[in-house]
This record gives sequence, C-alpha cells and structure tokens, in this order.
Amino acid sequence: MEKSKAWFKSGKAWNLDFRVQVFYAESPDIASQNGKLLVAEGDRFVLDMAGIKFYSDGESLWQHNVEQKQVLIKSVEDLSSSLHPSELLFKYLNCKAKEISEGEFNNQKLWVLKLDPSKYKGQFTQMEVWLSKKDFSPKRLYTVDPSGNGSWYNIINLSVVKSWKPEDFKYKPVKGVDEIDMR
Repeated sequence: MEKSKAWFKSGKAWNLDFRVQVFYAESPDIASQNGKLLVAEGDRFVLDMAGIKFYSDGESLWQHNVEQKQVLIKSVEDLSSSLHPSELLFKYLNCKAKEISEGEFNNQKLWVLKLDPSKYKGQFTQMEVWLSKKDFSPKRLYTVDPSGNGSWYNIINLSVVKSWKPEDFKYKPVKGVDEIDMR
C-alpha cells in the first residue's frame, strides 16, 4: 500500500477514463457507464458521465446537463454528505490490506488487495483494489454497499498530471446554456 501512496504523491492531479459496472443484489441487471475524470486534491475535479459534466474548483460545483442545456451552480461545502468523485479513487489508500493475492485483468498480472472497509462503515461492506505490479497504480476498484450491490470501476488510461491551472476545474460558460446559481 505504501508503494501505491508513493505513486499518487508523484503528481498534482490525475486524469483517467473509466468504466463502472454495477451488479444489483436483487436483479440480474447490470448497469454500465463510461466516464472521464480529472481530479486533484482540494475537492477539484471534472467528471464527465452520461451527458452530465461536473466541474469543481474546490469552492463551487457546476453540474452541466448537456441535453437540457442547463447548469446548476452549488457551493461545495453544501455537498459535504455527498460522495466526492475523487474519493473513490483515493479511498482505498485509507484502508488497511487484509489479504494480498495475484489476479489478471486485461492480460495484465496485478496485485489484488482485499481491504478492511471498516473506516467506511455504512458505505461499503467490501473493498478491493487491483494494483499494477509495475508502478502500483490502481487498475480496478471493487466495492460492495450495505444493500449487497457490487461495483467494479475499471480504470483506463490513468495518467499523472504534473501541473494544472485553477481554470482547468471551472465551468466555462456556453452560449444558449442556462445557469442557475444556487449558492
């Protein structure tokens, strides 16, 4: 786990594409979505998923619904009970590994760490992280919520960003898009 923490300390932000698959406990249905995430410390992120883009500069959150041509602007501090998109990427770093094994995903041999989720009691009953054997970067995350729903986050094209500008995390107004300021 320390080597994975060192990998994260090598950058100021992280850019990734991902695919999330949710396996519902009481249903054979599987929900799948692709997304893109640029994330930095201090509640800064840009998340693009299923026609909705979220921007956060650490103070304000812009929720841009592309189809509805509408942006809701909220204060980040009002969202304290919500799961910050970067938290899932970083949460495993705060857990202790209970067990380590090897696994294979996308023709890569990876370290599989079963984690103690007790720090996130009420959110997760199980957590796993699959790490690169080369640089200990995360390749997959697995969680199970208290209802028994399992989620796989498959990370694609993860890269370290050495520097960023504050405007990278702010919504840039688009002509014809209504902005509703709820701060």
